[in-house]
Amino acid sequence: MSRTAHFTLLARYNEWMNHKLYAAAAELPPGALAADRGAFFGSLQATLNHIAVADTIWLKRIAAHPQFAAALAPLAGVSMPAALDQPLFDSFEALRAQRAWLDRLILD
Repeated sequence: MSRTAHFTLLARYNEWMNHKLYAAAAELPPGALAADRGAFFGSLQATLNHIAVADTIWLKRIAAHPQFAAALAPLAGVSMPAALDQPLFDSFEALRAQRAWLDRLILD
């Protein structure tokens, strides 16, 4: 398997698992996503947010490399998060849409 094929496989798996995770989270009763679970970032939504923040930070760092600038050009309009716990969106659905967008960007 070529490197490109291997990384594409990993990106597809990442997208698939994120889709399943967000689908399961969407089935939780109201308030369950925001409830403090004693996890490092507190709630499930804050943990999902942290993962999106971390992916954004890494993708923006990679986009700074000339070899990847064109492929990651859509990130130009996204601000670099200032902290790993910076809330990106107020709603779960907006965060879910951003996750799907990030996964598509990674896959592309």
